[in-house]
Amino acid sequence: MQIGGTVAVITGGGSGIGRAMALALAREGARGIAIGDIDVQGGEETVRLIEEAGSRGLFLRTDVTDAAQIEALLDQTIAQFSRLDILCNNAGIGEPGNLFAEDADIESFTRLVAINLTAVILGTRLGVLKMDHLGRGGVIVNTASMGGLRPMPTSPVYAATKAGVVHFCRSLRHLHEEMNIRVNAICPSFVDTPLVWRAGPERVQALAGQMGLLKPELVAQGLIELIEDDTRAGAVMRITSQRGIDYARDISP
Repeated sequence: MQIGGTVAVITGGGSGIGRAMALALAREGARGIAIGDIDVQGGEETVRLIEEAGSRGLFLRTDVTDAAQIEALLDQTIAQFSRLDILCNNAGIGEPGNLFAEDADIESFTRLVAINLTAVILGTRLGVLKMDHLGRGGVIVNTASMGGLRPMPTSPVYAATKAGVVHFCRSLRHLHEEMNIRVNAICPSFVDTPLVWRAGPERVQALAGQMGLLKPELVAQGLIELIEDDTRAGAVMRITSQRGIDYARDISP
């Protein structure tokens, strides 16, 4: 897909990877970019930056655990820009603690699954239905993680959600032939975002020493490459400090 003139929606676009994705799309000539986030200040700041980059922006406070709010974001985007070409289900959170601690907050783990996996499934479903109705096709890119491709002993529930996103996207390869809608997963390793720094500087420095610390702009560069390559139905992009941008092995039969 050529990005010039397209309309995109990005959840979790108030900072970090989502903001970098939005600005990359604006620089590539996207006509309209809608941001959904629970962070109103961050979302509005992203819209300001989008407009400075020459695109039109829209922000709607969106809790992705509420399917009605996701649908409202998509509907408002279509109402304002008359199309929907690109959807990035990017909102996500990290592991809330030790699952096996005696005082573990089980509700926080349930919310982790709701945001990182269930919301991606619901967002993809709604995106496919809206795109199919509009009849233009489209590209849906869901943010997973390298934790979805390899074990994460310190964050097993997070890893499980991201593995779910990876295999969900791989399982939707057929939509490209049936509806001209392509679904992909993008799997960054450790990325320098406000979410990551909530774990504290010592943990960030320790993990960065093990695997490097990616800039969100590299993930956004990968997004542009993935959107523009229509041969990549169902493909899973990896972004790491060691290899840069490449693709996970195709495991389809």
